[in-house]
Amino acid sequence: RDDRKQGLPIAVIATPTYFMPNTEDWLRTKFTCKFAPRADKDILISLIDDADVLICQPCPEYRIDADVLKEASKLKVIASTSTGTNHIDVDYCNKNSIKVVCLRGSNKVNNIVASSEFTFGLVLAITRQIPQSFNNAKAGRWREDEDVFRGIELRGKRMGIIGYGRIGSNNARYAKAFGMKVWAHDPYVSITDPDIVQRDSAFDVIENSDVLMVCVHLNESTRKMVNETWFDSMRDGIYFINTSRGEIVDEEALLKNLKSGKIAAAGLDVISDEFTGDKNIHPIIEYARNNSNLIVTPHIAGLTYGSERKALEIVLDSIVKIL
Repeated sequence: RDDRKQGLPIAVIATPTYFMPNTEDWLRTKFTCKFAPRADKDILISLIDDADVLICQPCPEYRIDADVLKEASKLKVIASTSTGTNHIDVDYCNKNSIKVVCLRGSNKVNNIVASSEFTFGLVLAITRQIPQSFNNAKAGRWREDEDVFRGIELRGKRMGIIGYGRIGSNNARYAKAFGMKVWAHDPYVSITDPDIVQRDSAFDVIENSDVLMVCVHLNESTRKMVNETWFDSMRDGIYFINTSRGEIVDEEALLKNLKSGKIAAAGLDVISDEFTGDKNIHPIIEYARNNSNLIVTPHIAGLTYGSERKALEIVLDSIVKIL
């Protein structure tokens, strides 16, 4: 929808807002709005040619790069309701004086817990094989396969957390509530909780964990950080969680260790190159299709009514300050 109003900056809003009527009403007071939820690449290109602001999808099926932005000569701000920006060509934006804003750096983001809750949900899903047993029940099979579905109790197990930011620290609290021992590594944080064992070396955590989750931002230092050396250092039969970004993990090494049984099971909400390519033939998806020790979800950890509303409010505050 295109709500033209004289004198207001033009905003293309490609992230879904139709379930937030009050927020849409507020947007119309500040911008001439072009609502285009989940717009495909060609439609987005046609809409932003005269736009001042783009509020993009946090997980589009294409990268917002020079090919998308080259005709958007008026564009001043791209906002993403996500902590990561690897779906945006930030270098191109910097060279063309386009501000990129996201949730990272805002104190208000600590009020968003959807991704944290989902991450711990994956822990339960892989240690108790919840999706697989549900599929059995739908097929009319009951306890016939109980030896396949026998899992572990979390109480008394050690949770290892790499990255003790918002999601990592929230999951430490959840793990404690389940009676787990928690070890964590984050060189940028001093952990004050006396129940959390902070280790200076990531490998101290990796080598001593029953469940390991990675909660870090993607940058050049973390790209493929979880590699064969990490997997070699893990305990046999470990459970592995990643809801950060797919590029943080060497996926070839992950699949090798899933196949060998070194990793008992893994739960992922992200895969590499998820903004491009055919996901149907992605090696992670292909493996998950044919094996029961890998659960993959389509980057939905933050997908709740409340979290999306809060995230949009955060980036809107940043946009208004810039304009």
